[in-house]
Amino acid sequence: MKYVGILGVGAVLVAGFAYYTLFAGPTAPEAPERSSADDVAAEAVPVDPLDQEREDFAGAGTLASLVARNESLECQVTYIPNPLEDEITGSFFTANGNVRGDFLVSTPDLNGQMLSSVIFDGDTLYSWSEIDGELYGFKMATDTFISDEESDTAPIPDDTEVQYNCLTWPAVDYTIFEPPTSVLFTDMTDVSGVMETGILYEAEGEF
Repeated sequence: MKYVGILGVGAVLVAGFAYYTLFAGPTAPEAPERSSADDVAAEAVPVDPLDQEREDFAGAGTLASLVARNESLECQVTYIPNPLEDEITGSFFTANGNVRGDFLVSTPDLNGQMLSSVIFDGDTLYSWSEIDGELYGFKMATDTFISDEESDTAPIPDDTEVQYNCLTWPAVDYTIFEPPTSVLFTDMTDVSGVMETGILYEAEGEF
């Protein structure tokens, strides 16, 4: 009977310990309450540019006016110099201050068309053309795509009205604003100064 009593007391102690462990032990931490800031952060999921809808618009205006919109755009443009000349068509891109234009220009002397391109990367204006399979180009340091009449050699002057059809461009491919490495660009930055100096020198030599 003595052993039975000891076993009975032990069973009660074990049962009590088990009950405490299961029901009276430390409880799991409660989940923190969500704040309004957490809800905003959860909703502010980055939007993939490829998933954004592209808006289109068409009209008439200058290339300079398209640049002034400060939007990322892909445009098809058409320019008719005058009724006696063939139209010039091309693609025009703008993004974050960068500009690129690729234009097909008729070349009666060469019995065909010439591809003429221009890039402005914020610091330099690049212009090049492909004639009979050869590439010819120049570059000029400048802080604006808008050029003056004396230095404007683009197929379509930036202040001349064109017909355009554009799409917004959420997923910009900035590689198209890099000048081609296959073109040896002649630096025309100081040409105007050299010309003026030459004129003055010739004039002084007359006296």
